[in-house]
Amino acid sequence: MKGGVQDFAARGLDLRALAEQWMDLSEMVPGPGTLPLAVQPYGPEEVAEAIATLLDGRLTMGPKVATFERLWAAEVGAEHCVMVNSGSSALLVMLNALVALGRLRPGDEVIVPAVTWSTSLFSVAQAGLRPVLVDVHPDSLCLEGSFDRPVLAVHLLGQPARVQAPLVLEDACGAHGARIGEQPVGSIGSAAAFSFFFSHHLTTGEGGAITCSDAELADACRSVRAHGWTRERSDRAAQEASHAEIDPRFLFVTSGFNLRPTELAGAFGIHQVPRLRAFVQQRNDNHLDWCAAVADLGLPLRVFPQRPGTTHSGFAFPMLLDADSPLDRAELCRRLEARGVQTRPISGSNLARQPAFAAVPGARVEGPLPVADAVHTRGLFVGQSHAFGPAQRDLLVDALRSAFLC
Repeated sequence: MKGGVQDFAARGLDLRALAEQWMDLSEMVPGPGTLPLAVQPYGPEEVAEAIATLLDGRLTMGPKVATFERLWAAEVGAEHCVMVNSGSSALLVMLNALVALGRLRPGDEVIVPAVTWSTSLFSVAQAGLRPVLVDVHPDSLCLEGSFDRPVLAVHLLGQPARVQAPLVLEDACGAHGARIGEQPVGSIGSAAAFSFFFSHHLTTGEGGAITCSDAELADACRSVRAHGWTRERSDRAAQEASHAEIDPRFLFVTSGFNLRPTELAGAFGIHQVPRLRAFVQQRNDNHLDWCAAVADLGLPLRVFPQRPGTTHSGFAFPMLLDADSPLDRAELCRRLEARGVQTRPISGSNLARQPAFAAVPGARVEGPLPVADAVHTRGLFVGQSHAFGPAQRDLLVDALRSAFLC
């Protein structure tokens, strides 16, 4: 690849050696006695490729982004990948592209789990659709079952959501490598959104992508991603021929945004994709091991084992305090943090109880939300990582035991 690490090596500049010399590789493993939310998932290869990109001078979306898109589509088992600048942007582009094609119409209702990240909800409304929050399954914290309207199936914290609906869209932002049977998330619904934020399974710093196997939808996403223009579309020539009176360099065929990724993100991504399978195997091993170890403590809290027929990709490790726990969530988190175990609430918890919900156009709640309410007041997660193993499991077990014995 022109401007890649190999190209500069041929000219006598060993960028990988330079990166190895200056990087602190200790950041790729957790410190002793700590269980952080995330551990650096990249090494000298990504840094060297980023340096090569800067030296080459092509900073905005270009050939390295295109290479990453091909690699990620193949990894997910989809025909197309459209990279953007974040997972939230991926959701926004995916939904707006479906509206632009008429497959969703302004005002259509879309089922959204009450327990998810904020922009899973906001993106639906920002596309002119009406989000309907419903409760999640108590054993998976995801939507499960059949629905009569389009569904945004959020694979929460690495657990795949198993749904049937007239239109299934996947929010796989935190579930890279998860599977239902042998099918990877990202290839299950009509389209899927991924995030490559620093703390996720793979990172491009910031970044995201839409995957699908529908050429028309992929082209619509490419236009929505970049101003509504035709430049990256596979049907660009046909579009230009249909509008021959307009200069094709600035031909706009739909409304759009500027949500393009950088070449630096692509440079990182092409070296991240080959790491995924080993990363997910370790995270899955950890999840199974930690669920068993914490359950054996007999404490007033529950964990969420891998569901039958699925592969959990272990984005984070959620727990839910029992209603009669002698510790509330704030106190448990305080005690865990004091032992070096970082904590967070489970995503946005019950989004219907967030102050922003009242301002989301067209949003409403359908049915009671007992599981979401429990998560809202008693749910928490701790970090999970490919870099974790028995030491982090033992730290968590000891910290939990000590927290309830204090």
